[in-house]
Amino acid sequence: MRLFENTSLRKLIRELPLTQLTPFAIAIFGLFAVLGPVTDIVNGGRQNIWLLMASTVFAGAIALGIGLGTMRGNRWLLGGAIAVQLLWFPMAHGVFPRLPQNPPGAAATRVAADAGGVLILTMISYSCFLGFINGGAARYLRVRAEIELAHQVHAVLVPRIATTIDSFEFAGLSQPSGEVGGDLVDVVSSGFPPESGGWFGYVADVSGHGVSSGVVMGMFKSALRMRLRHAGSIAELLSDLNTVLFPLKTGSMFITVACVRFSGRDVLDFAVAGHLPILRVRDGAVDEITTPQIPIAMFEAYPFAASTVDVQSGDLLALITDGLIEVFDAQDRDFGLDRAKSLLAENHGRPLSEIADRLLGAARAHGRQLDDQTLLLIRRN
Repeated sequence: MRLFENTSLRKLIRELPLTQLTPFAIAIFGLFAVLGPVTDIVNGGRQNIWLLMASTVFAGAIALGIGLGTMRGNRWLLGGAIAVQLLWFPMAHGVFPRLPQNPPGAAATRVAADAGGVLILTMISYSCFLGFINGGAARYLRVRAEIELAHQVHAVLVPRIATTIDSFEFAGLSQPSGEVGGDLVDVVSSGFPPESGGWFGYVADVSGHGVSSGVVMGMFKSALRMRLRHAGSIAELLSDLNTVLFPLKTGSMFITVACVRFSGRDVLDFAVAGHLPILRVRDGAVDEITTPQIPIAMFEAYPFAASTVDVQSGDLLALITDGLIEVFDAQDRDFGLDRAKSLLAENHGRPLSEIADRLLGAARAHGRQLDDQTLLLIRRN
């Protein structure tokens, strides 16, 4: 049945809720139920009425079970349909033939009724196929198109980072848990003001998942990059972002962020707002660097603070999101921040891209990804 072999159709049927699949199910049932009256027509309208009714129902039900079981990946439904089909053969050839056949005098009337039944079932099947295509399938395709567009926008907003600025090298990436992520990683090569040189790097995590988080993430990146064109401390930057974003999101949404800034001095300015601490690796020892404060856009006004941290040659900074450590194995044990710190300590001398791949690989090996996984690695040479 090539109807059930199309990958796109299988994906459509698998993702739609069962309530929206009702027209499609009726269409499949009606399309194959015509085998009952067609078989009776071939036999000259002589089949027993119970055999005719059973073959009509069984043909439609078996085709429906095989179709939905295959396309939705439901092994129980598929297995049940195959079992019913195997049961039908001994019944059709052993039980029903013993029943009396339709009298020859009524055969012509039966054939006409069979033809009418074929016509009715075909019209019902065709109408339901049209209803499904113009209804649930059309809505699904519109939603998929919008999600695909959002996915493309997300790929532009959160590209993989591999660059060097002055004496610092960077590696960053973000792996969304769905089509559209709410995490953000970015490095901006500008100072405060822009002509003074330097750079600003950060990771951010918008609460929630899906398109709504992706929209807020895009607003956050745009607002932050615009704000970086003007002078001011990191604390002032976070306060301005809070003022701009608070009225532009739903009440339950917020943004956690960990950021660092280099402006030509021996120390880096940094701030952590509701986020995991920045991890500094020096000679195999890992320190947690943080500024305890609430996320951005949680309250309308909040006095954000920033601090400084010294970074020497060879030091490694790791900014990660909680999706990387909140991964659980079969025993419900999380990957954890300590495991991430151990991996960073063991591999801090390797190339940044290799460190990032090892960290992500270890998290994926530990358990299924539940949230966006994002990191930014910074090393001073």
